Amino acid sequence: MLVDLEERHIPVATVLALNQTAYDLRARLQQEMESVFDRPTRYTLNSLKVFPASRQRLEARVWMKDESVKAEPATRWLAPEIFGGDRRNTRIERQLRERGILPAGKYVVPGAGAKLDRFGNISRGQVTKAVSGVRGFTEQGYNANASDSARSQRKGYGRRYFLMRRGFEFIGIAERTGRGRDKVQMILAFVGKPSYQKALKFFDVADEFVAQQLPKRFAEALAKELRYGRR
Repeated sequence: MLVDLEERHIPVATVLALNQTAYDLRARLQQEMESVFDRPTRYTLNSLKVFPASRQRLEARVWMKDESVKAEPATRWLAPEIFGGDRRNTRIERQLRERGILPAGKYVVPGAGAKLDRFGNISRGQVTKAVSGVRGFTEQGYNANASDSARSQRKGYGRRYFLMRRGFEFIGIAERTGRGRDKVQMILAFVGKPSYQKALKFFDVADEFVAQQLPKRFAEALAKELRYGRR
């Protein structure tokens, strides 16, 4: 009976307990994000992924998704909130830098004229229009630059958006909203490197939560396995 308990029931209960604790932890960390961040988007809250345990690998992990089809992977912008330090370059910053538009050591943030959503973020559509207007996209990235074609001229991004300078250095991408100097507004500003303090106490919250939950989940899983598991 003890051999059967060791070889069959305890491994199964361990896998169940690890995985249930991991999914519980993801929900707990999402609550922490809502508490720490200012109006986090659904994309931010869903950026955590459970890597489940198995009989062959008795380990479950909760960590950031490191892939994304249309947006930046979560590891690129969420890691500074966990570890602190400098923010990494975004895809737009890499392309503007490659095109010689974004000066060395500068980063892109929403300007005073940017239209922000309810989460405080500039819309992807407005970024695309502004970068397209100054021909900031690369062939390797997303070639949606304004051109001399009739279709591009109808959109008018090349006339509306332009690079603003201070001396010989670009300081941002601005939009013309009419005639006159007061009809110009900054959409994307080029600023010094942002530096972050640790905002999300990811590991502290996880350690405390797992220490409390894992023994309970294991007791529940083992009782269930002994009651219903294959004899």
